[in-house]
Amino acid sequence: MKERLIASFATLSSREKNILVVFGTALILFAVAATFLFFDDAVDTRREEIAERRSLMEKVTVHREAFRRAKDREAATLLAIQNNETNLNSYLNGVRETYGVEISTIKELKAEKKGEFQKEMIEVGIRSIDMDALMSFLYALENKARFVFLPSISIKKRFDGKNYEVTMIVATLKEAAEK
Repeated sequence: MKERLIASFATLSSREKNILVVFGTALILFAVAATFLFFDDAVDTRREEIAERRSLMEKVTVHREAFRRAKDREAATLLAIQNNETNLNSYLNGVRETYGVEISTIKELKAEKKGEFQKEMIEVGIRSIDMDALMSFLYALENKARFVFLPSISIKKRFDGKNYEVTMIVATLKEAAEK
């Protein structure tokens, strides 16, 4: 077959040979260009996929770190609640003495069990207090370290127009006792 092609090529005129060589060269260049464009497109597509996956991996890493920090905070909070030994009456008495607030009523409420925790509560009534003293007292009363918070508060202006009558519930979280 090779000899036949060489013999056919030899019978062609020089003009036909030049046309055939130019056509063959153009065909080879077209094939090379098509191959290059095909692989260039494939490489670009692959680069985009890799960049997208890298971006997703970076997001996953950031979210994983945030999740780890949240789990650490949750564990620390659970440990703090389990170790919480706050006695609401004595804590309230200490804050009351510090700020000179006169409490008129204290009523211990039944503890509410919420899953593995229980919320101990007392109802506190203050008959007459000015707003500055009340704000200072409330600010001192809530304590994140001891998990003391106010789930409910009612403030009413007294008939004298200067002071306020306050009824509030003071609560803390503790680990529930097994029954």
